[in-house]
Amino acid sequence: MGTCWNCETELSLQENQTKCDNCGQVVYYKCNACKEEFLVEDKESKKKLEECKLCGFFKCPHCGTCYDGCKKFSWQKQILKILSQKIPLGQYPELPQLAKQITDYLENEKTSIERKNCPERNVPISYAKGRIKSLLAKFEDYRVKDSEDREAFLKRINELKRLSLGETATISTFRETGSYGQEYRDAFNLLVCLGKFEIKQEKKKDSDETYDLFVRCDKEPCPYLIKENLVISYCPKCKKIYSKEKKYCDNCPPKTKGKNKGQLWELKKRLNNKDTCQMYRGYFK
Repeated sequence: MGTCWNCETELSLQENQTKCDNCGQVVYYKCNACKEEFLVEDKESKKKLEECKLCGFFKCPHCGTCYDGCKKFSWQKQILKILSQKIPLGQYPELPQLAKQITDYLENEKTSIERKNCPERNVPISYAKGRIKSLLAKFEDYRVKDSEDREAFLKRINELKRLSLGETATISTFRETGSYGQEYRDAFNLLVCLGKFEIKQEKKKDSDETYDLFVRCDKEPCPYLIKENLVISYCPKCKKIYSKEKKYCDNCPPKTKGKNKGQLWELKKRLNNKDTCQMYRGYFK
């Protein structure tokens, strides 16, 4: 995940994806630590490189650094400081490596990327860089179980848009009894990106904990929101990308065996790997 330095598109590569859907090039980066350039594709296996479980950035194959602001580096520094109080660094020069091993263990034990919010609209990064795209695709009948699923989604969207300007609401205001309100959380966050709500942090009564208060407004959609060409077609054989209207691959020869012998390769559909939110990941707070 990150920025394609060839066309400067913010993207999220899914499993086994190494190419940017916007320009078609294998994504590469320049390490912010050792300054060496590297492709996100392993030279031998052609598989995608490992991503840090804490910050989500690719690990440089030359020096192992991910994002220079990743918390694991401050963890490593603090662990080394604690160890060196009892173990002399001069007598045990392998101490920094030991601190790194402890940090690596903590990273592997932690399975989720830390929560960050968009500085523009305060939407969680999990929505901005992930779920918002799937929600927008529902408008195009993509990734919906059936027509009823799409209609239920649109009903929730329209229900929230009917609130008066300035009116406030929370997830619990609308969620059904016994549910976590995930459907309304989806709708609220999407509408924030579309400019129909804004998020304010409110403190819980007699507690330092906060919750999201959604305030009805009427703004322009977020300037970093990209809604075009969410769904694309691709050839399962050569992986060439086509517009979603295209049905068959014009790059591969017809099939040579099986019951579909002589037929062209039929294209499949998927979401593109271009981030719906084009805000640089490093700016999330």
